[in-house]
Amino acid sequence: MPGGPPNIPPPPAPGTAGSAVSPGPVPGSAPPTGGPELSLSFGKGPQRGTSAPSSPAKSRESLLQRVQSLTGAARDQGASIIGAAVSTAARVQPFNKDKCFTLLVLDDQNTDWSKYFRGKRLHGDYDIRVEQAEFREISLTANADAGPLVSFNRGSSKQPKSFRPDFILVRQAPRDGAKDYRSTLLGLKYGGVPSINSLHSLYQFQVSLISGFELHKVHR
Repeated sequence: MPGGPPNIPPPPAPGTAGSAVSPGPVPGSAPPTGGPELSLSFGKGPQRGTSAPSSPAKSRESLLQRVQSLTGAARDQGASIIGAAVSTAARVQPFNKDKCFTLLVLDDQNTDWSKYFRGKRLHGDYDIRVEQAEFREISLTANADAGPLVSFNRGSSKQPKSFRPDFILVRQAPRDGAKDYRSTLLGLKYGGVPSINSLHSLYQFQVSLISGFELHKVHR
């Protein structure tokens, strides 16, 4: 009919091949199980408790206790190691007291002469005992037969150390400003102890006229 509604075919019956729209689920029926089920849930999940942040003061205190414990352990370990080393060194004799030669070194404490003679021996099995002191520290009594007896006291020891040197190494000037230790040279020379430089040359060079005369003899 001109101007009337178009001819619309009636909808196909359910279950026919020409159906283009699949029927929806029947209310109250179970969902189809042929394919995977995709679902998104936008509901509120289970509530999780949030931990309160730790106090900065407690964190610093805990860190400080940790550092103090580590420092104390390291200090105790170091003290035990040092104590063991000192006790071991005390047990080991640096020289044989029965078979040794005593070397007196006249020098200040800036040079440790004992390390240069450590482990060295004379005549095969005689150790070298090194005693080091300055002119101002020693006192001696000389004997032409027994040699000089040298004594000096250093540090907190109340008992002075006394010994008879077998050889002398002089590395210090016999004069120190207003101090004159030529009497010590004379006592060592009277005791007949060999030395380097010789005690005779050391004493002679303390007098300018004698040293000039000796040099003049060499020049002639």
